[in-house]
Amino acid sequence: MSEPTTFGRRLKAFRLRAGLSQNQLPEKSGVHRPTISLLESGGQMDLSLSNTIKLADALGVSLDTLVRGDPLQSDTLAAV
Repeated sequence: MSEPTTFGRRLKAFRLRAGLSQNQLPEKSGVHRPTISLLESGGQMDLSLSNTIKLADALGVSLDTLVRGDPLQSDTLAAV
């Protein structure tokens, strides 16, 4: 059984898959870079639903996939 992934790890994996840097994702999503950096590094914070939707839209994934993960996306996560 594979280990569960964190939101931050999924966020980074989908950002990399989209070919976006941590500087480009804020431009595309409207979510501040320090927030993205903190999330990807495993820091805890309360992310609003609207910002989570913005990130999912900018990354081209569903909200459910970004928040809960998708077993079919494990190859994307393995690259991180």
